[in-house]
Amino acid sequence: MKCSLRKMWRPGEKKEPQDVVYEDVPDDTEDFKESLKVVFEGSAYGLQNFNKQKKLKRCDDMDTFFLHYAAAEGQIELMEKITRDSSLEVLHEMDDYGNTPLHCAVEKNQIESVKFLLSRGANPNLRNFNMMAPLHIAVQGMNNEVMKVRLLAALYVLLHRHIILNKGAKPCKSNKWGCFPIHQAAFSGSKECMEIILRFGEEHGYSRQLHINFMNNGTATPLHLAVQNGDLEMIKMCLDNGAQIDPVEKGRCTAIHFAATQGATEIVKLMISSYSGSVDIVNTTDGCHETMLHRASLFDHHELADYLISVGADINKIDSEGRSPLILATASASWNIVNLLLSKGAQVDIKDNFGRNFLHLTVQQPYGLKNLRPEFMQMQQIKELVMDEDNDGCTPLHYACRQGGPGSVNNLLGFNVSIHSKSKDKKSPLHFAASYGRINTCQRLLQDISDTRLLNEGDLHGMTPLHLAAKNGHDKVVQLLLKKGALFLSDHNGWTALHHASVGGYTQTMKVILDTNLKCTDRLDEDGNTALHFAAREGHAKAVALLLSHNADIVLNKQQASFLHLALHNKRKEVVLTIIRSKRWDECLKIFSHNSPGNKCPITEMIEYLPECMKVNSLKQNSSWVYYNFKYLQCPLEFTKKTPTQDVIYEPLTALNAMVQNNRIELLNHPVCKEYLLMKWLAYGFRAHMMNLGSYCLGLIPMTILVVNIKPGMAFNSTGIINETSDHSEILDTTNSYLIKTCMILVFLSSIFGYCKEAGQIFQQKRNYFMDMSNVLEWIIYTTGIIFVLPLFVEIPAHLQWQCGAIAVYFYWMNFLLYLQRFENCGIFIVMLEVILKTLLRSTVVFIFLLLAFGLSFYILLNLQDPFSSPLLSIIQTFSMMLGDINYRESFLEPYLRNELAHPVLSFAQLVSFTIFVPIVLMNLLIGLAVGDIAEVQKHASLKRIAMQVELHTSLEKKLPLWFLRKVDQKSTVVYPNKPRSGGMLFRIFCFLFCTGEIRQEIPNADKSLEMEILKQKYRLKDLTFLLEKQHELIKLIIQKMEIISETEDDDSHCSFQDRFKKEQMEQRNSRWNTVLRAVKAKTHHLEP
Repeated sequence: MKCSLRKMWRPGEKKEPQDVVYEDVPDDTEDFKESLKVVFEGSAYGLQNFNKQKKLKRCDDMDTFFLHYAAAEGQIELMEKITRDSSLEVLHEMDDYGNTPLHCAVEKNQIESVKFLLSRGANPNLRNFNMMAPLHIAVQGMNNEVMKVRLLAALYVLLHRHIILNKGAKPCKSNKWGCFPIHQAAFSGSKECMEIILRFGEEHGYSRQLHINFMNNGTATPLHLAVQNGDLEMIKMCLDNGAQIDPVEKGRCTAIHFAATQGATEIVKLMISSYSGSVDIVNTTDGCHETMLHRASLFDHHELADYLISVGADINKIDSEGRSPLILATASASWNIVNLLLSKGAQVDIKDNFGRNFLHLTVQQPYGLKNLRPEFMQMQQIKELVMDEDNDGCTPLHYACRQGGPGSVNNLLGFNVSIHSKSKDKKSPLHFAASYGRINTCQRLLQDISDTRLLNEGDLHGMTPLHLAAKNGHDKVVQLLLKKGALFLSDHNGWTALHHASVGGYTQTMKVILDTNLKCTDRLDEDGNTALHFAAREGHAKAVALLLSHNADIVLNKQQASFLHLALHNKRKEVVLTIIRSKRWDECLKIFSHNSPGNKCPITEMIEYLPECMKVNSLKQNSSWVYYNFKYLQCPLEFTKKTPTQDVIYEPLTALNAMVQNNRIELLNHPVCKEYLLMKWLAYGFRAHMMNLGSYCLGLIPMTILVVNIKPGMAFNSTGIINETSDHSEILDTTNSYLIKTCMILVFLSSIFGYCKEAGQIFQQKRNYFMDMSNVLEWIIYTTGIIFVLPLFVEIPAHLQWQCGAIAVYFYWMNFLLYLQRFENCGIFIVMLEVILKTLLRSTVVFIFLLLAFGLSFYILLNLQDPFSSPLLSIIQTFSMMLGDINYRESFLEPYLRNELAHPVLSFAQLVSFTIFVPIVLMNLLIGLAVGDIAEVQKHASLKRIAMQVELHTSLEKKLPLWFLRKVDQKSTVVYPNKPRSGGMLFRIFCFLFCTGEIRQEIPNADKSLEMEILKQKYRLKDLTFLLEKQHELIKLIIQKMEIISETEDDDSHCSFQDRFKKEQMEQRNSRWNTVLRAVKAKTHHLEP
């Protein structure tokens, strides 16, 4: 078993391909083929040759040894050579299926091989992986078609069965399903094998009666398996040898129940006649309390049922679900059994666990009561059942109306059944017919009514038949009910029929209702919702378009939400696009409550929930001009200013602020939004910003002139420059005294003006003022600027004066960059610089630790040198080395050559470590991060720049008077791309440097192409569905013309495809079937008498 053990311990080992040959390694593939050739041919010379080479003990990929092949082929000589040179273990080698050579010999009916293997000591009780011993395989051999044809082969099979048993095979061994050889023999129908096994069992102490009643894992006896096979002779043999009929298997079924299920009348007769017990075997029940008559009734075995009744079967026995054979036969449409049981006097008033009698179930089947004989319908007992109710209070008429069988309905109405009978939920038969769309049934029920009470009666929820028909989209039923006088009532929730139809999106049904009553579009339910609210909430775009075209009122419900709010909150994109394309778009936008916290302006809601609906594809227009409409980007100016009659104040640029808050960068980059911002910028933003920038330059330019024209370290005042180091303070220069005095005054006045401006901003912005770090810069600039020019009034030390001047001029120019952020061309780079600077500051943690590590280490190693003489200087020098100023020659090489390095080896090792960590690793890491994040940084920088522009315009509009805004504000603009904008040469140069010349077009969205393809496929499917409906109608006309009777005549559904598409789209398309249908219909009407 070496090969098998090797594969067991290494099951996942991959074998080499057979066509790969390695050097110095023999290829066994051809040798194995030659070996198999020898086995099948039985050549004596080849046997000796392979025996000398010791190749007869090998196995193939399936762990099948040559002894397996030899046993299967009956090569006795080869088997002798293999077993003579091997131990007894070779007889029990197993392949991948667990088969020994004895299994192979038995399977191939090799009698001589079986004799030889058993004579050499092969164990006949070893089982394969399917728990099959050689005896099981021998018994199963009778199923082989070849052995069934030839009698001689069957005799050989019997012979080697005798051999196996005589060599010690145990008939009490079972396979993995618990089946004994006696089970296999019974199922295969091998009477000879059965006799041999029973006789062998008697010789070893097993009586025939005990042996024939062995049970497998499913507690089935051989008699069960014999009945499953349907072999009458085998069943007789089992019964003759003492097989018991009443044992049950796991499903609590006896063998006779199996026979009744199969409808095997002869087998049932044989078993009943052979039974001698005290139990009533005819009425014995299985696990479901079903008798043999139940089994026969289930599968319409009427001959068997007739026999069972004749031998005393109880025709009124009920099972675990309360079903008698009559009810079970009716439910399974076994009409032969039904008529037989009725003729035998079966009770018809028995009910199942749901309270249904057989008449309830009869009307549910195709053709309904037509399946019963006419004489049975005249029975008084059956007539009394027509008003019998089930557990839900439904009569057979309710069932018939739900099923839609016109014949059954007519028959029931013929028994004077009341059509006003109600179920427990207060539903009449008309409710059921209308709910399931049974148009013919509805016509029959309404045929003889004299009032409209039945039409307008509500159920437990106040729903009339009109509500139920509209709820399920049965437009023809709705049309019929309206013609018969149904009223537009509301249910207990305030819903009308139009509300129910709009929830399902049934536009055809809605159209029928609207054609009858136009005012029903404005009916409100208990929550203040109209049908428009429900259609928008459920996402039915066509239903919304239909209601808008019929001038449905746009109102707010009790939650202050319009139908547009519901569509946006539920993200119904198609509905919103339909509203945008409708003619009432302006009206839809204006209907909202200013005081509602959850339902704001529809524009801001759209930006938050469905930003893709804000973007509209621009049509190809005349290239000479582009029209921009800003109507939906701004609220009326009156809403941005507090008035005596206005309680709510809207923030200026409401739509753009909502885009910024929700990070809708794709909307902010839309051409309309960019042109809108440009319009605001040119109207007042540019002027205001230039004034602000000019006032700032009144301090910046004089400060710069003072710094450039005066040598640092000199004290100065309004009269000139004074040498502070002179003992008598002699005036050194008075030529520029007037310029210096003027610049000092301008710096002082601009700083005072800056203080006033910042104080006003604190009063206006309050807490938000302290959140902006740029305000801190402003205070530093104005404070240090005043100190720098303070010698106008008092004397201060020169070193303090120049330190403040250095700080002031530095922050003056740095803050000037923040002013340039307002301009688009240079603003984006300033914002990018700010974002990258913040990223760098977040990474300073790494720099700090590296500075401390290398700075303190260099201080210890190089403290004799001036740059590293103290810890602080060493850390500063290390920071300089990080930027590339390593100064290798002066700090390391020359001191080493002069033997001035205290620790040369450690110093150079530290230098190498510093070079690897900082200039190479750290700097390259930062460069890689900057390159990888540049696109993301640019995206955020663009958003922040636009956000700052929006904030600028918002703050300016809050400060500007209403009359000025009305004068400069525009609702639309026309741009001529081929013409430059108005302005002089200086204005054009300024725009070239600081503003973009053209509005960048919106990047096309990849989702639009996918959406377009899906829309195309949708219309193609609708066309195919339309053609199928036309063909279906044509086939029905052909069947009617040819007088073919089919089950479709009993179908009471008015439309097979009503729930799959909307017909209004189909009616607008022409088809070649229209002409054919008109011709067939015309011919049909012409031929009618």
